[in-house]
Amino acid sequence: MACSISCAISAIFIIGMIYFYNSTSKSAVVQHYKNQLPSGLKDRYEKITRERLGISYYGYVLGFVLSLFIIFYNRNMKGKKLNNISIVCIVVSVCFLTNYFYYILSPKSDWMLDHLTNQEQVKLWLQLYRSMQVYYHTGLLLGIIAVGIMAFAFRC
Repeated sequence: MACSISCAISAIFIIGMIYFYNSTSKSAVVQHYKNQLPSGLKDRYEKITRERLGISYYGYVLGFVLSLFIIFYNRNMKGKKLNNISIVCIVVSVCFLTNYFYYILSPKSDWMLDHLTNQEQVKLWLQLYRSMQVYYHTGLLLGIIAVGIMAFAFRC
């Protein structure tokens, strides 16, 4: 029973994380930035955004799969297994680090700064970039919580 509840809570957090990433495109900072761009740059911005979102999702999926391997390996080990706290800490670390490094090290096909033509556009981009850092790190925190709860759910 407790495992079912923990799994349900994990699913809620994961869905919340996905929703959070999708809703960032509706933020006031993003809307203000997009409204200030000429139409050609708006299209380029949307393309870059879709690419970055795909990279981020893929990093989370990769971290989640690696975490599942760790959980099932520990569960099927003969002899002494890791305790619950240890496995949760390892799984959270693997998921977080996999996503982070995958996103940072993945090649990006285009950069918005290469297409900005005046100082006002650069200022707005910096404001957007800073707010996206906050969104990104908040999303990572939600993802870590979700994976930690999921790992704790498989302890039984």
